[in-house]
Amino acid sequence: MKQRIRSAIVSASLQMRQHKPENAIVLSCDPRSGSTWLSEVLSASIPSAVIWEPFHRDHVPQIRDIDFAWRQYIPPEAHWPEAEALVRKILAGGVVNEWTTWASPVTDFVKAERLIVKCCRANGFLPWMVRRVAFQKRPIHFLRHPFAIAASQIRMGNFDTAGMAEDLARGRYASDLEESAAYIRGLETPEEKIVGMWCRTQKTALEDEVTRARVTRMYYETLTVSPAAEIERLFAGWRESVPENALAQVQKASRMTQDQSLLEDPEQQVNKWRSKFSDRQVERMCKVLLNFDITLYGEGPMPNLG
Repeated sequence: MKQRIRSAIVSASLQMRQHKPENAIVLSCDPRSGSTWLSEVLSASIPSAVIWEPFHRDHVPQIRDIDFAWRQYIPPEAHWPEAEALVRKILAGGVVNEWTTWASPVTDFVKAERLIVKCCRANGFLPWMVRRVAFQKRPIHFLRHPFAIAASQIRMGNFDTAGMAEDLARGRYASDLEESAAYIRGLETPEEKIVGMWCRTQKTALEDEVTRARVTRMYYETLTVSPAAEIERLFAGWRESVPENALAQVQKASRMTQDQSLLEDPEQQVNKWRSKFSDRQVERMCKVLLNFDITLYGEGPMPNLG
C-alpha cells in the first residue's frame, strides 16, 4: 500500500511538472560501469530526479510489449514509431513505477526541474535516439573498460551469460547483427562473451559521427583519476558553471560501490580488473576487441584517447 501511494504521488507530480523529452538528461551507460556514481553527482548538482533503468525488460512491461531486447539495437535512420513514442514518453517521465523511481525521494520528483534518465540498455539505440530528440543538454555516453565491466559482472554473479544467446536473437533488427551474434555465440568464456556484447552494443555509437557531435562522451577511468576536471568538462559542454555540490559529490563513492577504494586510491581502482584475469584471459578478450575493430580500449587500464 505504501509503495502504491508513493508511486501515485510521484506520477501526479510528474504530470503536474509536464517535463519535455528534450529537457531530460540522458545517461547512457553499461551495467557495472560506475554510472550510479555519476547519476548521484548530477542529482546533487541540479534540482532533479532519477528515472532508473526504464529499458529493463523485467521491470518495465511497456518495454516487453514492443519486444525490446535487453540491449536493443536500432539502426540510426530506422523508422519505428512505436519505439519513438515510448522513448519520448519515458524521457518525459510518463512511464514510472516502483522500479523506475526508487533512486530518488518523492520530494525530488516534486521539485525536479529536470529528469535524469539513467539507462544501462540504451547504447544500442543511442545514435537513433539523438537523431529523434533535440536534447537541450547533450546526453552523456558513459564508457568503462569492457574488461573491468566483465570482471565486475562476473563478481556480482547476477549477469548470467547463459541467456545471452536467446537475447541475441530477440527484438526488431536482430537480423541486422546476425554476424556478430554468431561470433558471440561461438566464444568460450563468460568474460569473452561479456566483452563481445559490449562491442556489439557500443560499436555503432562509437563510430557514428552524428552521435559524436551530439553527445558528451565520458570515461569511468578519467572521471576516477581526474574527477574535478571531468565534471568541469561536462558542465562546460552544457555551457554552465559547475555547482559546488557536484564537486563535493564526485569525491564520494556511490551506493553501488562495494568498497571504498575509489576514495582511497583512484589508480588502484581503474587497475583493479587486471588482478581478476590471467594474461591468457586478457589476450583472448583483446582478440574480441580486435574482431570488432575497437581500439578505444585494450590491455591497458585507460582509454586510448589519442
